[in-house]
Amino acid sequence: MRPRTRAARPPPELMDDIVEEILLRIPPADPASLVRAAASCKQWWRLVSGPGFRRRWFRGIHRAPLMLGAIRSILYNGRTNVSFVPAFPFLQPRAGRRGWRALDSRDGRVLLHREPRCLREKNVLAIWNPVTDEQRELPALPGFSGICAAVLCDASAAGDNLACSSGPFLVAFIGSGHEGTCIRVYSSESDAWGEPASAWYPGYLNKKVRGVCVGNAVYFALRAITRILEYDLGTGGVTVIDPPPMSSDLVALMTAEGGGLGCATEKGCRLQMWSREVGSDGLMGWWQRKAFRLRTMKPVGCDILKLHVVGFEDGGGIIYVGTDQGSFTTDLKSGRYLRKVEGVGGSEDILPYMTCYDPDGNPSAHTSGLDLGAK
Repeated sequence: MRPRTRAARPPPELMDDIVEEILLRIPPADPASLVRAAASCKQWWRLVSGPGFRRRWFRGIHRAPLMLGAIRSILYNGRTNVSFVPAFPFLQPRAGRRGWRALDSRDGRVLLHREPRCLREKNVLAIWNPVTDEQRELPALPGFSGICAAVLCDASAAGDNLACSSGPFLVAFIGSGHEGTCIRVYSSESDAWGEPASAWYPGYLNKKVRGVCVGNAVYFALRAITRILEYDLGTGGVTVIDPPPMSSDLVALMTAEGGGLGCATEKGCRLQMWSREVGSDGLMGWWQRKAFRLRTMKPVGCDILKLHVVGFEDGGGIIYVGTDQGSFTTDLKSGRYLRKVEGVGGSEDILPYMTCYDPDGNPSAHTSGLDLGAK
């Protein structure tokens, strides 16, 4: 009987290449699996944390915007704190910014609001990059009793994810108070707010629903009787839109597949995804494009407390659901990859932090678009 010979072990360099190729197959909608794999042994942690792996995973395979973590706003000793909870081991968590609240997060930028202590105090907004921990304050605005705001990609970079993250940006602001409603738009190129425009609308601003920019318009949600407010960035016109059918006030605004205005609503045991389009009668209306069973997005018996949907023109994106048993994300295109967001409570005020991360570029240029020296 011939003695059994043991197969030769590949050299360490080849083993690293094999493991790296396997880890590169982890989908972007499932960053938690990458973190767990990296934590299994020192060799894998070294590979995932290395610049070569990051370059290939982010630039070579996953050029679409990726959820790098969550922006958490929590009330602490009477004031709001904002912090960054990263989803990857090579990103650092950031200490809380006391007195600030996150209003929006888009294209690698986080829009912060320093909450005034009284109506006479001015509203101060800032753009924060949680990866590099840079912050840029915008010119102050008058005080309002209620505000909503959204950070937007400049029209010159629209449609290019990397250009959106590194190029100029806009901030659309709407404030309401005793003297009426004011809408203003900030441009990073001029570092100034445009002329104020006034508008009337029914109800109150819904600060819990994230605004969205579609085409040349920005949309915010109204509460009391749920409506959607449309502000045209070109003409300055304001339109109030009825939402699609819904059985609760749980609603999320988003970019629909194809690039139009989209909306996610809860109805019964389903989360329905809608797109606003022109019908055969030539009128704009809501059309249901897909629906997900809520039981696939959360553990059985959970109550949904928070909802965010980040959608893209190709139909991709994520669904974030906050529940009384924690926070979870689901892939928007397939409805799969239900993953728990570690370290984040379901009742907390959370915004997904997404960007086209470029680990080999200038972090301030490729992850936030901040140009702190250009003011």
